[in-house]
Amino acid sequence: MERWLPSKQLVSVVGGGSQARDVEVGSKRWSLDGTRTVQTTVVGISAVKAREVVDVVTDRLTFTVASQQELRTTEGWVPAVHARGAMIARTHAELRVSRRQ
Repeated sequence: MERWLPSKQLVSVVGGGSQARDVEVGSKRWSLDGTRTVQTTVVGISAVKAREVVDVVTDRLTFTVASQQELRTTEGWVPAVHARGAMIARTHAELRVSRRQ
């Protein structure tokens, strides 16, 4: 399943955090498998220009994703642009869609 991340977004790699743009094929990173965190290996990378982004605002942090980035909700995986008011990672999140140039 594809996941689109802004290049500056921090991701969990084995050994610490890294910006998405610094992750390479073969990098080891942490991913969710159901409710468990498991080590995975990056097998491919692609870049997509996105003009529409979604700000995900939770009770703990705010982060920005491409509008088609899928978020894990209680209803399953949903594109961020369609996840307004959804429960994400056990945290209620407010989503705001905005355009970046």
